[in-house]
Amino acid sequence: MGLSPAAAKARRKRTPSTIDRLDPEIRELISKLRIDQGWTIDEIREQLVKLGQGHVSRSALGRHVRSIEDVSADLRETRIYAEAIAKEAGGADQSRMLDLNSQLLQANMFKLMLAAKDGEGIQLGPKDAKDFADALRSIALTRKTDMDLIEKAEKRAAEKATREAAEKAVSAARTKGLSRDTVEAIRYAVLGSDG
Repeated sequence: MGLSPAAAKARRKRTPSTIDRLDPEIRELISKLRIDQGWTIDEIREQLVKLGQGHVSRSALGRHVRSIEDVSADLRETRIYAEAIAKEAGGADQSRMLDLNSQLLQANMFKLMLAAKDGEGIQLGPKDAKDFADALRSIALTRKTDMDLIEKAEKRAAEKATREAAEKAVSAARTKGLSRDTVEAIRYAVLGSDG
């Protein structure tokens, strides 16, 4: 009894490919050669042979390059979304942009989790998952700091407006010839203290 196509695909995902077993520096080189310099699969394979990695088959390299290109396409798509959101938000304040970035990051994390569940796409290692979590936490902390700053600025603005209102009331009361005690009572009523 054979495996279903989905089960076979899931089993292949659990088994590291020959590319997955290469040193990280070699995998990085493959990505740079393909994405940054546009090398073909055959050119990359020739370079791997020169580096003593001749055991990597052309088909394994092709599958790996396709996955790199898929990730690159997803990143380009995400960048396009982010630019569109930024353009739509226009003069939006920083907290609105933080919200949009947080939503975009969460949506991409969700897409990655679904892809991993379906046995396709990339799977996050512990470090990648931690980086995502750190990014989300950083956005949340930035959002909290932003909200704290806004709250403090609003409080200072309200206190300043109250002081200005008290001074205007006191000035108007003096010009009308009210007694010193009445002027101070007005000031106290506006400020809520002898302030």
